[in-house]
Amino acid sequence: MIPFIVIGCIILFFVFLFTVHAYITIEMADDMALTIRVLGIPIRILPKKPKTYNIKKYTLKKIRKRDAKAAQKALKKAESKKKKKAQKEQKKAEKKAELAKLSKEELRERKEKKKASRPALTDLIPLACNTLGLFFSRFFGKLHIKVAMLHVRVGASDAMQAAVIYGIANQAVQYFMEFLRKICTVKSYGNADIRIEPDFLSDKIEFEFNVTVRVSLGNVLGALFKAGWHFLVGFIKIKPDPEHPKGNRPPKAPKPPKAPKPEPIPCPEAPDHRA
Repeated sequence: MIPFIVIGCIILFFVFLFTVHAYITIEMADDMALTIRVLGIPIRILPKKPKTYNIKKYTLKKIRKRDAKAAQKALKKAESKKKKKAQKEQKKAEKKAELAKLSKEELRERKEKKKASRPALTDLIPLACNTLGLFFSRFFGKLHIKVAMLHVRVGASDAMQAAVIYGIANQAVQYFMEFLRKICTVKSYGNADIRIEPDFLSDKIEFEFNVTVRVSLGNVLGALFKAGWHFLVGFIKIKPDPEHPKGNRPPKAPKPPKAPKPEPIPCPEAPDHRA
């Protein structure tokens, strides 16, 4: 009975982990603030809490103990780094000795075989672009964004420049919000406090915002799994066959023969009037 209870608890834990939503609030005023809320419990990431010091931890005995521990840790790290470097040099020397035994023809054949086993760049780039597009469409399609406040004050060195920048900023904010509404779900857009104002008494551009993003771990992992599976299947399809490195692509059409150059037309000789 106990094993079933343990298995059930583990399943419930993962179901809870993948379905619970996290609310990420990004706020910008004087400083940037980043807070994550899970089940109503706030976890502040930025700004960091000021570090507090306990005087009891800074006695001479404890300081010496920490210094000795840090020196021992640094020694182990140096030894591990030295060992890894020696192993890397040994593998490099073995590979160099192995290549030295091969003839030029074998080296060329080996290089061509390795090159032929890789998919063509013209096939890999479209596959990577499609995979990224699938991931972003899947990921942003599950996002819920709430823009509570967005204030932009546009200033410049003179009033004319401030008016021009204000027009550009106003259009840019409108286009950006419309773009967000197309790729994800924007909640309470009509109630959002969005203001873009020119400031003719300042020469700086200042902005404040408060945005909350709702996301779950299941959405992120689902987007990663779907995009990864798409890339894996596509990579297997475009990977060349070792027996047929060129693949099953149709042969290129032969180039049309070059047209023969026209022969120069001889100019008629001018009559000799001296006769």
